[in-house]
Amino acid sequence: MLRIQVSNKQQERRLEHAAGPLEFGRIPQPGAQRVVLDDPHVSRNQLRIRERSSGHLEVENLSQRTAVYVGDGTVLDPGASREFELPVRLTAGTTLIEIGAMTLEDSSGANWRTVTQPMRHISDLGEKLNLADIGDSLTPETLAYWFETVIAVQRSAAGSPEFYQETARAVVDLVGLDLGLVMLRRAAPAGADPWEVVASHSTEAGSKAVFSRTILQRVLEERRTFFRVPEIKDSTGSLLGVESVVVSPIFDPQDEIVGVVYGLRTGSGGPRSAGIKPLEAQVVQLLAAAVGAGLARVQREAEAARSRVQLEQFVSAEVARELERDPTMLDGRDREVTILFSDIRNFTRLSARLGPVDTFLLVRDVMERLTDCIKQHDGTLVYYIGDGLLAMWNAPADQPNHAELACRAGLAMLAQLPELSATWQARVGAPIALGIGLNTGPARVGNTGSRRRFSYAPLGHTVNLASRVEGATKHLGVPLLITGSTRALLGNKFATRRLCQARLQGIETAVDLCELHAEQAADGWLANRDAYEHGLELYEAGRWAEACREIYPLLSESPGKYDVPSLTLVGRAIDCLKRPPERFDPVVEFLQK
Repeated sequence: MLRIQVSNKQQERRLEHAAGPLEFGRIPQPGAQRVVLDDPHVSRNQLRIRERSSGHLEVENLSQRTAVYVGDGTVLDPGASREFELPVRLTAGTTLIEIGAMTLEDSSGANWRTVTQPMRHISDLGEKLNLADIGDSLTPETLAYWFETVIAVQRSAAGSPEFYQETARAVVDLVGLDLGLVMLRRAAPAGADPWEVVASHSTEAGSKAVFSRTILQRVLEERRTFFRVPEIKDSTGSLLGVESVVVSPIFDPQDEIVGVVYGLRTGSGGPRSAGIKPLEAQVVQLLAAAVGAGLARVQREAEAARSRVQLEQFVSAEVARELERDPTMLDGRDREVTILFSDIRNFTRLSARLGPVDTFLLVRDVMERLTDCIKQHDGTLVYYIGDGLLAMWNAPADQPNHAELACRAGLAMLAQLPELSATWQARVGAPIALGIGLNTGPARVGNTGSRRRFSYAPLGHTVNLASRVEGATKHLGVPLLITGSTRALLGNKFATRRLCQARLQGIETAVDLCELHAEQAADGWLANRDAYEHGLELYEAGRWAEACREIYPLLSESPGKYDVPSLTLVGRAIDCLKRPPERFDPVVEFLQK
């Protein structure tokens, strides 16, 4: 049995693992025992571990790009695997994974032990412990302190002044030197100094020291760490007044030297007066590697951001984020989605009255408001179509309540109309109105464009039907219609009314069309809804006179403000009474959009 602790800036987790392989990665993996790491710097699939006999652990790096740093100072390259003796400490990205064997005493709750929490910043150090103080012996506690210091550097925002400053501080506080510098090599005109000190930390003895340009040039030429151990001693064997130097190159992702970490010991007496030791030089090199890794991370993130900006010119931000995680999503997948179509009513007449300039401004104003409603309810805007738009839910990301979200977005869009009308009515001469249609069902979702221009969109019957439902709002006199398949997913969370069963243009199968009134409705509206739906049942059963008697009171309640669906239903029932059909079909046909 294994005892595991996972630590990073976002999570702190302890767990026990009994047997079999255990994976670590940034995303869940169905069917596998997995620890999900809340760390953007690890891979989707980063590690797999398995306990072996005799206290050993097999570790496999599943990543194709991210190395894993081991507590013994070695590196587990992408795709490599190796066995380690327990306990073992592994670092991937900014996450520290500590793994030890579980004993009977551990599991029984007796004799528990703990370790000091990893540092977040160099400034978190309490009593200073540096390599100059430990001699040639390294205890596990010292090694842990060493690696936690390097991890603390890596956790800083790479490329920031704090990042460089914590590196310089580590050269002094961890390694035990008198001066720590981080120097970057900038592009400079011929003859100008290309070196810039971006961070400095020193003891009092090192505050007046200066760096050597000779050693900088040698590091550039030979591309490796150099350190100097002076051999000039006085009669007592000390190195008083003699400076010892260590310089390690910082490499960028292209393997070019972009800077150095520079350390200096003044030889001013005391425990710091010895020359640079190989172990100290090795730690400075490790700090330089940490800086290089941080700069590489910044470059990768910048490139990813640029790619996302370019991608978002063709797809929404939501699609861009999902595509970064899973490039195969553009290949097309079958999903249940809720589709929303909307357009501006009487747009041809409005545009003729406004002219091109004001029409442009009107459409932009309307689309900005409607888009905000879609975004506020977690929808994916697919595209604009002239004076209309298409949005969807449950793609690319899973949304179990996608029908509810789409309905709330549709109601929020209608709620924008009073303010839009107040802004534009003086110029258009009439209130601004919308038609909105929603439908839920299966669709094929993916790149419906080309390789050169992405168009992440749904295709299929569900989409076509949603478009026809939006068109039916004109005939039924209500602004927002949903199909029976959408209504079935809502339960009692919205006030809806089934208006009719309809056959729409280009759609062979009849569908139920329902009015989406609100999330909650007054008792009066609900009573009228029940009366209407009862009258509709009577009409569909061929009991037309009874349907008229049921619906007529709904018309007499509000003279001059007739409920259009009620008026239409009474009219159809009266037509059947006047001219009884030989074969009655209650389905209403809307042959035009």
